Order: sequence, then C-alpha cells, then structure tokens
Amino acid sequence: MFSDLASYLCISIFLMMNIKRLKIYGLFLLLLHGTGFTLQAQSDDFTTWTTMKVSHKLTPDFSIAGKVELRTKDSMKTMDRWGASLSGSYQLFPFLKAEGGYELHHRNRGAEGWKYRHRYNLGVTGSVKWQRMKFSLRERFQQTFSDGNAENRLRSRLKVGYEPKKGILSPYFSAELYQAIGGAAFFDVARMRYRPGVEIEISDKWSLDVFYCYQYESDKSKHIVGIECSFAF
Repeated sequence: MFSDLASYLCISIFLMMNIKRLKIYGLFLLLLHGTGFTLQAQSDDFTTWTTMKVSHKLTPDFSIAGKVELRTKDSMKTMDRWGASLSGSYQLFPFLKAEGGYELHHRNRGAEGWKYRHRYNLGVTGSVKWQRMKFSLRERFQQTFSDGNAENRLRSRLKVGYEPKKGILSPYFSAELYQAIGGAAFFDVARMRYRPGVEIEISDKWSLDVFYCYQYESDKSKHIVGIECSFAF
C-alpha cells in the first residue's frame, strides 16, 4: 500500500512539474462544459457546510491544523454528517507545498443508521502569483475506508484568487475534478466541484471563508452554501 502511495505522490509531482498546462486546460474545458453535466443530473439537493478550523505554525515552513465540520442534506432538513480532521503541511519550495492528513466522518446513512468512515490523504500544491492574482494547482490522493471497503481517488483542484492591496475581502474561484483509481476507469469523472467564494480577513488571527459550491455527480448533484471560520496562532 505504501509503495502505491509513493507512486501516486511521485506521479502527482511529475504532473505538477511537467504537464501542469494540460491539467489546467483540462479543468477549464470541464468548467466550460459544466452546463452539460448539470443537464445529466437526475436531481439536485440544497445543503450547508459549517466548519471551524484551528492552525498553528510550528516552524516557518511546517504547519499543523485541525477541523470540525457539520454538513446537512435533504434541503437542509437532515444532518448529513459531522467530521473531524488533523493535517500537516510543509513548504518544500516557495512555489510548492506538500501536505497530508486524516479525517474521521460520522455519517447519517438513513435506514442503516449512523456509521463511521475513515480517510487519509497525501498531496502537493503548486502556486504562482502574478500582480494581485494567485494561481494554484493541487493534486491530492485520498483513500477512504467504509464498511470494510476502500475507495481510492485522485483530486485535482485549480484555484484562482485575487489579493487586494487594501481591504479585507479576497474573492476566489476553484474547479475540482475527482478521478477514480483502481477498478474504475481513470478518466471517468466521478465528481466535479465549482466553488466561488470570498475570504474575509477579520484580524491577524481570525478569518472567514464564505462560499457557494455546485457539486456535480451523475446520480445527484448538490448546491452547497458554506462558511469556514479559521483561527491561526
């Protein structure tokens, strides 16, 4: 398993360093055809995500973070899941960051009751700034364990943000592609997320991320309104 993870991480770094343009073009093409994906969805749900995050820099290059999250479903009438996570990130170069983490989910499975799910992830994020704009590409491998089964996915996220010279509001937009690894075809689109939002710097330690996210899946898509409150020390 660890050799597979090392292979996935090496592949991600290779993609980041050598064919990043192809990934960016591919994500933009998927974004342009998002309307076509929407027409294929059978039904949409309206949900909320609420997150509290605490982070701390142990060294100038190494940071740790913890999160708790609540999600709703069924037009915000039912609790979908609560989750907790721990993660760490290390700044390898000014333009490249490595990260990894563990997540615990307690999910509402309807007639099956509430069940736990475990997930870990490894990834790298490359970023570049141009004037007041910041562009980043994240490649993340995640493995999820639930009911004795394991699911492997590669998540590719392109994010564009604007950092104003003055003011506390920083708008952004991201598009994220989920690809299956293993039995399913690698080029099948398991999920897409389109997320516009704004980051609000309240103080040196407190910030908010307010966003809308459209999540496409073939069986059921979601409209998500979310807020993440962060505290850094």
